[in-house]
Amino acid sequence: MPLKEYIDKAKQILDKNWTGEYTVPSVHLYPHQWNWDSGFIAIGYSRYNFERAVKELTSLFNAQWKNGMLPHIVFNQKNLGKYFPEPDFWQAEKSGLVPDGFMTSGITQPPIHGYAALKIYENAPDKEKAKEFLKWIYPKLIKLHMYFYLERNPDDNGLIYIRHPWESGMDNSPMWDSVLEKIDLSKVEVPYFERKDNKIIDPEHRPKDEDYYRYIYLVDLFRKNNYQEEKIFKESPFIVFDPMFNSILAASNEALVKIADIIGEDYKKPEEWYYMTTKAVRDNLFSNEKNIFFAYDYIDKKLIEVETAAGFVPLFGGVASTHQALRLFHHINSLNFCQIGEKNCFAIPNYDKTKKDFKSNNYWRGPIWININWLIYHGLKRYGFKQKAEHLEKTILELPIRFGFYEYFDCFKGTGYGTKDFSWSAALFIDLIYDTFREKPKSKRKLNQTLLMNTNGNTVLVEDTPQLIQDFSYFFKKIISQYAKKGSVDYKKIQLSPEYKILQSVVSKFNHKDVVNYTNGNSQKAFLINLYNFMVIDFVIKMKIQHSVKEIDGFFTKLKYKIGGREYSLDDIKAKLFEFGDKRVPFALVKGTASSSALRFVDSNHIEKILDQIAADFINSPEVIIVPEKQTVLISEFFRWNEDYFSTDKDIFDFIAKYITDDKKREFLQNNQNIKIRYISYDWNLNRD
Repeated sequence: MPLKEYIDKAKQILDKNWTGEYTVPSVHLYPHQWNWDSGFIAIGYSRYNFERAVKELTSLFNAQWKNGMLPHIVFNQKNLGKYFPEPDFWQAEKSGLVPDGFMTSGITQPPIHGYAALKIYENAPDKEKAKEFLKWIYPKLIKLHMYFYLERNPDDNGLIYIRHPWESGMDNSPMWDSVLEKIDLSKVEVPYFERKDNKIIDPEHRPKDEDYYRYIYLVDLFRKNNYQEEKIFKESPFIVFDPMFNSILAASNEALVKIADIIGEDYKKPEEWYYMTTKAVRDNLFSNEKNIFFAYDYIDKKLIEVETAAGFVPLFGGVASTHQALRLFHHINSLNFCQIGEKNCFAIPNYDKTKKDFKSNNYWRGPIWININWLIYHGLKRYGFKQKAEHLEKTILELPIRFGFYEYFDCFKGTGYGTKDFSWSAALFIDLIYDTFREKPKSKRKLNQTLLMNTNGNTVLVEDTPQLIQDFSYFFKKIISQYAKKGSVDYKKIQLSPEYKILQSVVSKFNHKDVVNYTNGNSQKAFLINLYNFMVIDFVIKMKIQHSVKEIDGFFTKLKYKIGGREYSLDDIKAKLFEFGDKRVPFALVKGTASSSALRFVDSNHIEKILDQIAADFINSPEVIIVPEKQTVLISEFFRWNEDYFSTDKDIFDFIAKYITDDKKREFLQNNQNIKIRYISYDWNLNRD
């Protein structure tokens, strides 16, 4: 597949950053091991290199503090002098908690590691070997989480505080401005230091010096208190409940429940933690007015009402309630964070792009980060927001392909900023591709003869054809509105629904009436599209499809309806629709696959608008990735299968240009003569919840 070369590039970056024991974020700027980076990196490795994935987390957890805290940096003695602050500044040994032989920082980061450990197991080719790893890491993960609930849980309600912006992972996010500004730099002493990051990276893309003075003030406070949590809690001006940190913790608690079940341990404690933190985040950090989760300043006892991408991460791990998730969806799919179909905008910027202090090139004050999009992508999928998830999926794939595997990206131009060859950008790109473009399911059942799927022995005279068509349309529309929401189809609920039972009777009466040719024009086109899509649903249910329509060899040719005395397969209905010569039609025929467009009822009165929207959704999905920088268009194999509609490359480019929302891409397609087409594998997995 054409994406293989980009997978190879991503693997090469991880190879470059691999030390033999762990992977640095980037050899160009970050020469040590970082906490949550290693969690994300291990997830990427789990797709193709089990041994490295295990080593990544093993190396990190070997440096776990005696009280359970997992430090945000584990320093490599051979690379000292290349980064600030390093061990001589942290003086973490004052805590008496650093394990012998290790040098670490004195803070932590979002605990993605339980989730990562479960992914290593799930993706492992040898489950018994992976289970041994789980047995080793499980007590260490429990110890880490126990640290949070014993020492960072001031109200004993499951909300865990962070005490430094670096612990959030979003260092200079606007979320922290109001809290940090309480540190009056004219009244406090800050030890001398010399930054190294802004000597390597453009200072315009990094935190300001005044931010660093406050960061270092906090570090100095920690070391003066010998990293004793109780003393720090009393003195630190920065005590904050972060919705992203707590949501990632909840997701890892959920993973610990599953890990415990796999290795035969008692899962009551992580289950209790999961429900406690989930409830606390839902009840305390959600703004009903703004429809987003906010951080909470524990000292001033108020929400920090700054809208960042962290406010959407409670979708990850199922932290948001269903009601909150729906409200989050409407916020995330707004002009504030790049709406579906919005021109020239990649999703999701890290900060509300309508704010005056938004900066598309400055670290955590506006750019796009692959890991945050990845977290929210999985959250959207979990709640069934398929189309918006695909919007993020396209961003995660397209940005590295077009601009390289950078640390962060401009949400308008796509330009990569920060350091290049960034490990988690590469690792999560790999994970997403393996998850999205899975191997096509192999056929399991071969049909040796035609099967008629709408005969039930009914020989009773039926009502007039117009009434039959009307009944079909009415009940099929009801099925779609109730059981095909957010881009997924709930086949189980359809099978049990009264509407489906009624439709069985309706389509059985097609035996006697030529509903296919009864109407013409848009009425016929709309009816045939809806008929095709219902036939797919009907066949999936009756043939007991588990994973893919590819389980049946002959799904599109040998499963048929008898209509007006003639037998029609799905391919026969498709051929009938070809007579209209409408290039949008193939995109409206949902084949029961993950790569298909979202299922819609096609109303003949609004057919032009509906077909345009279906085509636009497909063209702006991950099924089409335009790479002007390499004179290349990556498109779904779907176009190749519909060469009757798209006989030349120009046909394809003209069609894409009509529906693409990005002006620069449209101009590229219209004004270039030597564009290469490469085909992306089609995902045949079932489009179910």
